This record gives sequence, structure tokens and C-alpha cells, in this order.
Amino acid sequence: MGKMDIFNIEEKIKEIDDDNSKEAIQEILIEFNRNHFPNVISKAKEYRNKFQNEQLTHLLLIMEATSHAKIGEGSASIEIITRLYEEQKSPSVDDLILYSELAFMNDYKLARRIMSEAVKLMESNEINIEKIKLARAYLVLGETEENLEKYIRAIKYYKKALAHFVESKQKDLQMIQFLHFKLGVLHSTVNKPEEGENYLKKAMEIAESQQDVNVIINCMVSLAKNLGSRGENQEAFAYLKKALPMFEDSTLKNTMVHAEAYTELAFYYFDQSQLEEAVPNYENAIRIYFKLSHYSARKLGMIHMQYAYCLEHKKNPEVSKAGNKYEKAIELLESSNDRELLENALADVISFFAQKNNSKKKRLFENKFVRLTNKM
Repeated sequence: MGKMDIFNIEEKIKEIDDDNSKEAIQEILIEFNRNHFPNVISKAKEYRNKFQNEQLTHLLLIMEATSHAKIGEGSASIEIITRLYEEQKSPSVDDLILYSELAFMNDYKLARRIMSEAVKLMESNEINIEKIKLARAYLVLGETEENLEKYIRAIKYYKKALAHFVESKQKDLQMIQFLHFKLGVLHSTVNKPEEGENYLKKAMEIAESQQDVNVIINCMVSLAKNLGSRGENQEAFAYLKKALPMFEDSTLKNTMVHAEAYTELAFYYFDQSQLEEAVPNYENAIRIYFKLSHYSARKLGMIHMQYAYCLEHKKNPEVSKAGNKYEKAIELLESSNDRELLENALADVISFFAQKNNSKKKRLFENKFVRLTNKM
């Protein structure tokens, strides 16, 4: 979630005025800093019962919620956060922000609900509120809306966050750059590519001034995707050709953005009917995608369809390999829950095997097609 620390536990501990619990606090702090989260959970429960100190109880519950989230026990974490939020009569803005940031790890809707309350409190008393604090609250709201796929709302909050960061006396260039990039990508997502391009170019300008190679690469690939969607293929091609060599000395090598760069370049060649040039780029993209822990079966299925077409129709066709890739495409698309796309792909694959006089494979995919249509 952006570049935000959830809370400074050492500072929270300093606020607790209880000599009896100091040794216990230090003990649990050591466990927390060592990421021994199951130990933190058990000790926090023990010390809450033992010391009966309101400030300490509050801190221990926060540490418990964080620890549960860190070890994948999201429901237990959310239960504690909800309890803290609903049982506190008049929570401070700082408490609300903290609860929202904790909730963000497991429940975007709860995070949005809590942060919206924090923002209302800050906006009603804006003269006495820190602009940066309000900006960060808008940032969290933007990220919750983005993760909930409410992109128009996300854009609204990111713009508010950006305005506050820009107006701040102490310019956080990294955050300003981050928000320009986010707004560039989201404007492209909601079919406003010209606005998206402006934000992405500004993000790249800041990144170049900071010599931030990873951000420069991300901006170039995003600009290429943006321009490609508008049919401005030569400009898109120029960004991709410049970006791809930069991956070799970057931590972005073999990541999603690297795969996307190869995919965009492959599609450029595909669209220009330069199928021989498209093939190695599809191969590189597919190789990286399969190394990732998460990828879109729909997207990868479509890539396999285009790759197979190139293998089938290039000057020196690789028919057997094309057939294998068409089969892989169907396998991926069957798990994508896009019925129309799968239906169209099956029709193409049936046609391919019919032309190659492979009646066995033709019948196999015809049967798949029939079963699909019978589900209607």
C-alpha cells in the first residue's frame, strides 16, 4: 500500500506510564521486532489480563491485530480492529488512521469506512490539521477504491492526495512521483489515455531527476501500453525498445512489468504482420509469466492464441508447436470464466485442426464447444 508505515511501536510504548509493565513491554517488543508473531499474540493476551492498563491494552490489541495479519489470519485481525473501532467512544484522528491502515491488509471496505470517518473529522477542522496527514488519508482511500476496482473514485482521492502533497512546504518528491504514476495508469484504465499520458510523463520526468531506474522503466512500459491502445504504435515501439535493455540491470527483471513489456512488443510485431519478430517476444513474455506466483489466465490464454497464430503463419511454419500452443491457450481460457472469449478461441482451434486433417483433435475441441454451448 503505497509507501506508508502502519505505526511506530516504540513511540506508542513511550506513551504508556506504567512501571510495572515495562519489562513485559520490552519482552513483547523484542518478539515483535523479530517477527515472532505467534509469540506476540500469546504474550499480548497474557499481559492484557495481567496488567489491566487501558493504554497498554490498546497497544497490545493493535500488536495482536498486526501479528494476526502478518501470519495470514485475516479474520482474527479484522475482529480485533472492528472491536477497537466500534467500542472506542470518541476515537482520535490518529487512532482512526491507524485502524484503517491495519484493516487495509485484509478488508478494503472496512478500511474505507474507517478512513472516511477520519477524513470527515480532518476536513471539518482543516485549519488545525496537518496537510500531510490529510494527504496520506486520501492516499489510503484512493488505494482502497483502486483495490475495490472503483477506479473513478480512486482517481478522485489520488488527485486530492496529490494536491495536498504538492502544496506542502516540504515536498515529498517520491510520493508526488508515485501519485502521478498511479493517476497515469488509472486514467488509461478508465479510457482517458491522453490524461493518463500527461501524468505518466510527469512521473517519468520526476523519476529521471531522481535517477530512479525502476520508475522510469514502469513509466515507459505504461506509456507504451497507453499509446498502443490509441494506435500510436511507432511511439509505443520507441518506448519499448528503450525500456527492454534497461531491465537487465534492474530489480524489475523477470517481473510482471518485464513480461508486459515483451507482450506489448510482441503485439506490435503481430499487428504489423511481422510474425517472425513477434515469436521470440511472445516466448520471452510467456517464460516470465509462468515464473510469477500470480498471473491472469485470461490474458495468458490470449497471448498463447496470438503466439500460436504466429507459429502457424510465419514464413517457416511450426505447425506441431502451434497446435500445442493452441491447446495450452484453451486450457488457460477454460479457467478464466470468459465464456465468449473461450467460445471464439475454440472455433479458431477447431478450424486449425480441421485444416491440418487432425480429426481426433478436431473432435476433442468440437466436444468442448458443444458442452460449452449446452451450458447456456
